[in-house]
Amino acid sequence: AQGIGRGICQYLLHQEYRVVIADIDAEAGRECLNAFREHTERLRFFLTDVGDEAAVLACIEQTLGTFRRIDGLVNNAGIAHPDAGPVEMLALGDWERVIRTNLTGAFLMTKHAAPHLRASRGAIVNIASTRALQSEKDSEAYAASKGGLVALTHALAVSLGPEVRVNC
Repeated sequence: AQGIGRGICQYLLHQEYRVVIADIDAEAGRECLNAFREHTERLRFFLTDVGDEAAVLACIEQTLGTFRRIDGLVNNAGIAHPDAGPVEMLALGDWERVIRTNLTGAFLMTKHAAPHLRASRGAIVNIASTRALQSEKDSEAYAASKGGLVALTHALAVSLGPEVRVNC
């Protein structure tokens, strides 16, 4: 609902898509809804922790209940800590939180949207990063999550194609 996600939302709304914002940040979600209030008939916000399978299932069900179909999925949820510090100081909990949001979240959203995307011959776009291949100092969790997302994208393109197009 912020940054790149907000820009994607704006672009899709201007292309006449129906858009669901799935974000763990309720305030950011409400701000995004307010920013695009002229599109309220085509825009919804569902509070969603993409790393939680039950929350993802609820989001998919709410989306289907509202719009009756899913034609596209943009996996953009991400945590980045540019000042994460040296790897020996990286707490396992911080590592797991980044992987859970940036990589597991994309997997879960895709897993539960895939049957609906197959039916609509839809598309998935995973938002990766140059950090997948060009790491910066002290960015291990973020780089690993984005590298994993690139690999997941390749695997999904083979597994879901040709019914579903998958790119990053």
